[in-house]
Amino acid sequence: MFKTHASATAVLKEKGSRALFLLVLLVLGLTALTPRVKAQDVVESRELGDLVAPAPERASPDTGMNTRTDADINGEPIVDLTGAPEQTLPSSIETLGEALTQSSDNQIELIDNTHTLRIGLMAERGPSYLQRRIKPFRDYLERELSRPVEIIAFTDMKAMMGAQTSKQIDYATYPAGAFAMAQAACGCLLPLVAPVSQSAPEGIYILMIVRAQSGIKSLADMTGRSLALSSRSGALPYHMALSELQRAGLDPNRDLAVVYSRDTPQEALSLLQKGEVDAALVWSSTQYSQRLFDSPGAVSAFLEERKANTGTTQRPDFISIWSSPAIPAGPHVVHADMPKQDRADLITALTAMNTKDPAAYDAIELYHDGGFRRVSVDDYDPIVKIATAK
Repeated sequence: MFKTHASATAVLKEKGSRALFLLVLLVLGLTALTPRVKAQDVVESRELGDLVAPAPERASPDTGMNTRTDADINGEPIVDLTGAPEQTLPSSIETLGEALTQSSDNQIELIDNTHTLRIGLMAERGPSYLQRRIKPFRDYLERELSRPVEIIAFTDMKAMMGAQTSKQIDYATYPAGAFAMAQAACGCLLPLVAPVSQSAPEGIYILMIVRAQSGIKSLADMTGRSLALSSRSGALPYHMALSELQRAGLDPNRDLAVVYSRDTPQEALSLLQKGEVDAALVWSSTQYSQRLFDSPGAVSAFLEERKANTGTTQRPDFISIWSSPAIPAGPHVVHADMPKQDRADLITALTAMNTKDPAAYDAIELYHDGGFRRVSVDDYDPIVKIATAK
């Protein structure tokens, strides 16, 4: 049992005191039992749902982050992003932990001494809904990685970026443009995987759409013409598309007569349909004109919306005359300081997820049906360059 057990027994036998012998056994028994209430019990307690009340969350208006108010499962102070004082374990348990680590005779090993993987996710419908929805994903990663996983809910994208660049979370998911902004700010992030659609395994494209009867066949024909953008806020993928147009020989600032900004692709395509502009820049999962109306994207959505509003099923005479390079979907990202083996383990688990545990994949990925593929910083280089320039 413990090394002190034999010595204590020998001393007690020499003194012949039965009462003291029983007292020592009682103390040793309590010492042996106490340390087993460790990290694994804390992790398992979170799975009990209605039997164990979850640790309370408090929303931070300053950071947009919800942090737990209990100490983390390794006994370290919580990194509190709300500015409140750090919280530690109760003094009695803390004292016990110190005694265990300082005792050279202690033979007890902690049940779970593995570093928790902290994953930041946006909670558009609130932290409680996110935690319920994401449970299959978290459970899958805990099984595959053999380490605890904690989901940190954010209500503000910039707060999540800041938490990851400062290494307060290990892993996050971003839209492509948001990742580009975060990477441009710190140069410290690594995308591991991105979801794909079966209809668009390489990502999405920005297309220049014109009317077939307009006589516009190439970018050279756009000189002096008008263009509608489907983003009033200047989203990074569209800045990238304008940059690619310039590289292809069409400078929007110099060669186009006017550029209109609209809130949605449907509005931009409506201007094109009415003949109020000569071209529209919109997204699609295909770069081919013959598949525009049947593939996920702005053109097919425009056709469906028009059908719902007017009942017409006639297709407008839209064709594509130019396509950007493929832009991968928003990546799953870690800090560059994460150990190489940990990154490799994550990539292996994530790329196998859609096959091994479809429920886990569906919990984390709501829009793409093709699983995850491995990506690198180079895949996002065009929009990172635009974000850096901005």
